[in-house]
Amino acid sequence: MPYKILSEEGDWIVQVQRGGQRRTKRGTGGEREAKRCEAQLLAQLESETQRKHAARVLGVEEPSEPTKTAFKKLPTLRDFYCDRWVKHAEVVQNARTRARGVYAFQYVLYYLGDKRLDELCEPRMINEFVESMVKNGPMSFAKNRDGSPRKILATELTNVTINKSLQGIRSLLYLAHQEKLIPNAPSINLLPEDDSDAIVPPTEQQFQHLLEVCESFHAMAPLLRAVVEFAAETGLRPGEVFALTWKSVDLVRSCVRIETQARVKMVNGKPWKPKWNKFREVPLSERARAIIDARHADAPHEPTDLVFPNDGGTPYIRMDYAGEGAGKGYFRDAVRAAGLKGSVTFKHMRHLFAVRLLTRGVPITVVSDLLGHSNIQLTVKRYGRFASDAKVKWDAVGATARHTPVINSSNEPLR
Repeated sequence: MPYKILSEEGDWIVQVQRGGQRRTKRGTGGEREAKRCEAQLLAQLESETQRKHAARVLGVEEPSEPTKTAFKKLPTLRDFYCDRWVKHAEVVQNARTRARGVYAFQYVLYYLGDKRLDELCEPRMINEFVESMVKNGPMSFAKNRDGSPRKILATELTNVTINKSLQGIRSLLYLAHQEKLIPNAPSINLLPEDDSDAIVPPTEQQFQHLLEVCESFHAMAPLLRAVVEFAAETGLRPGEVFALTWKSVDLVRSCVRIETQARVKMVNGKPWKPKWNKFREVPLSERARAIIDARHADAPHEPTDLVFPNDGGTPYIRMDYAGEGAGKGYFRDAVRAAGLKGSVTFKHMRHLFAVRLLTRGVPITVVSDLLGHSNIQLTVKRYGRFASDAKVKWDAVGATARHTPVINSSNEPLR
């Protein structure tokens, strides 16, 4: 076998031989990637063998092997980013994703902007980039109105921030490889991310208090309470709540469908799609059904009408990043008025939904499906400690304490 799997993680080595020449390469990605590399190396050797044979038959000098001097005309990372990547990102990414990537690419351009694309294929270059980011810490790329650098609030760069820059490099170099500017897209390993800060949803008392405060904003945002409570009863993401139309509400089966919404919210000229393009159905609880029934009775309910319209000057959270629904967001004001600033965000309604289900014994696989997570590992990482298995752990420790005799100073059990 020309390739060999070296570990359970999918590390492999490929070695092929043709016409007295040999090629060896190591990599990761499992058997499928090893077979792809094997075919690529064989094609390269076959091409070289045919070229040399033709040179001998014609009696001409064999062409020399390509060297690194052939890459001297390659663009720098900054040139490729400005001339090619920005245009490509406008097609494959939405406006919000591009905006989030700007800050990460600023570090990339600062440290690596003058490097040729082929130089970035060297692991040493990427390692030095990571080391520089860790050593030098946060940098201010934004400026105040007077032209002075904006004040840096963070004291160090987190692995999450560094990984976003590494993901940007990886995507850019993969595009360069697709367009045959570099022979291979390097494998870039991300840093381990800190997940020591546990997700702590609001308590039921805090949630009920927040709903009461939301009701006091009725004059400015009449649907604020309904939106917040509906999010906590269904676990929908903010974008899913505000893109929900009546065509996706099934009153017969009492559920809502998270699906593509045409003519409601456009992203790069295309209809809004759920995260991960993942269709799902979410059954309505009694309270969620009551909110839907009230909206159905009080508002237009044509198939393309929004269930919770975010216009007319009454947005409920700030949703104007795409240039629509501009106005003041009242959710943060309600949180501040409830005395929960810094501990509750709109995303916490989704956390509350998940924790409610898990603590009532719903299997974590079902919760993961209702949340629309890309994989079960994400659900376990975020909410695993609330699952039924975690309850068994706590009960086991309690049972041990009840059956463990107390030892006195004479090392004899107390009775």
